[in-house]
Amino acid sequence: MTTTPDWTALNTSATPGQLLAALTPLDSTGRTRVLTEYLEQQIRAIRQLGGLDTDLDMGRSFVALGFDSLMSVELLYDLQRDLGRDLDPAALEQPTIDDLARVVLIEVFSAT
Repeated sequence: MTTTPDWTALNTSATPGQLLAALTPLDSTGRTRVLTEYLEQQIRAIRQLGGLDTDLDMGRSFVALGFDSLMSVELLYDLQRDLGRDLDPAALEQPTIDDLARVVLIEVFSAT
């Protein structure tokens, strides 16, 4: 059984691109799993800072999770830092965490 890394630790790291380095050697299924775990942890941390309950339901929309535009900007910043590259902000318009992971992986790995 593998343990999920604490991706929120990247928030204090001075080294950009660590998430991309972790995703690159993985196959498509592994990339999706790792990026989804990363997103779940980041969203929990951002929601907690906003005073919201940190319980997530993957099928719920970001709006239903109480995610607002400021939280989306924070998530975009985290993703860009941890991937070490710019992302199209429109990617964060996805309705669910799973959809966001899919779109980010397409954007990041279709360019490589």
